[in-house]
Amino acid sequence: MSKKKITKLIIGSNNQGKLREIKHLLPVNLRICTPRELKIKSPKENGKTFKENSLIKAKFFSMKSKLVCLADDSGLEIDILKKKPGIFSSRWAGKKGNFNTAIKKIFNQLSKKDENWKKKKIKARFVCVLSIYWPGGKNFSSIGKIEGFISSN
Repeated sequence: MSKKKITKLIIGSNNQGKLREIKHLLPVNLRICTPRELKIKSPKENGKTFKENSLIKAKFFSMKSKLVCLADDSGLEIDILKKKPGIFSSRWAGKKGNFNTAIKKIFNQLSKKDENWKKKKIKARFVCVLSIYWPGGKNFSSIGKIEGFISSN
């Protein structure tokens, strides 16, 4: 089996901030395409896990562009909120992806669960799944988690 070097790649996201972050991590000699420049809209993310959503995006953009695709799905899981917002983290931020909107909603949900939550260590983690998908169907996913606590500051 011959190994082909990847020379051109589509990053499976229409989030401009995420595109910038991922581009800076990749080799400079790699030709990077975006869904916007190829006029591809994002697929419906209807998976039940970060991995499923990451693969949905990677497969969709790979098949539409006929390129290798690197896509991710990520979010915050808070134990006391039964791992919410989880895969819905970006939706908690609203259509414009407003971080402050998401934090207000999280603080509101924490206060409903426990009005003294600010005096406690509320365990949480940030989860990110990166998936790479080749037009022929070959794919690979990797999961990363950072454990921590919610701060009220």
